[in-house]
Amino acid sequence: MASIRTALRSPGWWVQFTGIGHGIFTAVIFKDELAEIGRAGFIDAVPMKGHRATAFWFLFATPAMWVSGTLLRSAERSGDLKAQRAAGSVIATTGVIGAAAMPVSGFWLLVFTGLAALRRGLKRRE
Repeated sequence: MASIRTALRSPGWWVQFTGIGHGIFTAVIFKDELAEIGRAGFIDAVPMKGHRATAFWFLFATPAMWVSGTLLRSAERSGDLKAQRAAGSVIATTGVIGAAAMPVSGFWLLVFTGLAALRRGLKRRE
């Protein structure tokens, strides 16, 4: 039970969780577009614009979120406050810009998660 509580307090875990949710959301919302990409043989199947491009880039963000969360969790475990501040700043800024452009979105999760990471990075080691 303690490990679950620890995970829930970890901004890195929340970034990873958001990445997983992003991937699931993409698979559900863009299932037709992703299927079109697959039927087209994947290679050269994504144009620069349009529904396939949107689906591709939406899905492509998923592993980036996962690895960002993994690296942030590593910084949390090792006490790397500078990395936590940097990650928190970038994640929160990305969330603010994204939420301004798309208010009805998951970008708000990044705002709050990034601020939590930044706050953790500002604490002194005990």
